[in-house]
Amino acid sequence: CAPTWAASKRSSRCADMAEASFLTVPGSGEPTRPFAEVVDGARRALPPAFPHEADKVMVALDIDGTVLTPRGASHHVRAGIRELVAAGAQVVIASGRAPEDEMFDVLDELGFTNGWVVCNNGATVLRVSGGGVEVVRQEFLDPAPLIDSALEAMPEAVFYSAVPGAKRLLSAPFPPGELEQGSEIIPLERMRSTPTPKIVVRAPGMGREEFDRAIHSLSAADRYEVFVGWTSWADIGPLGATKASALEWLRSRLGVPRDGTVAVGDGTNDIAMIEWAFFGAAMGGATEEVRACADHVTAAVENDGAAAVMRVVLERCGADGAR
Repeated sequence: CAPTWAASKRSSRCADMAEASFLTVPGSGEPTRPFAEVVDGARRALPPAFPHEADKVMVALDIDGTVLTPRGASHHVRAGIRELVAAGAQVVIASGRAPEDEMFDVLDELGFTNGWVVCNNGATVLRVSGGGVEVVRQEFLDPAPLIDSALEAMPEAVFYSAVPGAKRLLSAPFPPGELEQGSEIIPLERMRSTPTPKIVVRAPGMGREEFDRAIHSLSAADRYEVFVGWTSWADIGPLGATKASALEWLRSRLGVPRDGTVAVGDGTNDIAMIEWAFFGAAMGGATEEVRACADHVTAAVENDGAAAVMRVVLERCGADGAR
């Protein structure tokens, strides 16, 4: 899901192990649950037909609210990713974030140095290997119809365009604590005329439900993929570009069987990939709309629900080394 809450400035991982802080979603409020209990629930839910060979497995993980808390990633999450990669499984980080949205800080925090990254809700696919990053697939949208129809319905709306390689390009300042660092205010006409993989629409004065109704009723809404976040924030992508479409493209390219696919997420932008996966898991902090699409509801991010799913996949493949 798109990061829409402020956390204190993220500190670099350093020698004295000072605690990092990330811009991400707040905690779910779920009571503390023993990790063994969460693992047991995922173990019972894993389909019997799921493969026993790690090289037939692809695990797609959302970032915010799934593997990342404001304090960073847990030991269980980092170990699960590391062990899956070591076993030969394909691990894919699948996020609404643009590469410019501290993506590489997050990958560092996860210990993710080799694998695939789906950004911009499926519009961009990256290959991370040996310290290098390659853009292997990217789709763009024409932002003008969207911006025009959004301003007609919500004159107070502000926009962020995730143009590759650029700073965050904003039409006007976002609320304090959101998208402050590495941002540039640009003329609206420049934003309208520049193709981009993703546009964010933000209407700070509107409640989430009112905003959801407004954004889906835009005259241009049917030309794009629309994902409303936790507040009056929407990620808008090219029509047909979703996390699921990017993951299916990757699955076919990598030769992973359909019954070896796993997806874990918590936001509305994760629904498509949760439904796409052979084993789709919703986080405990997800809304009922997201939970209803899942094969299994695991624990919230603060109780390592995603790590529990990774653990049982490792067990099934006889490679459970995560502790």
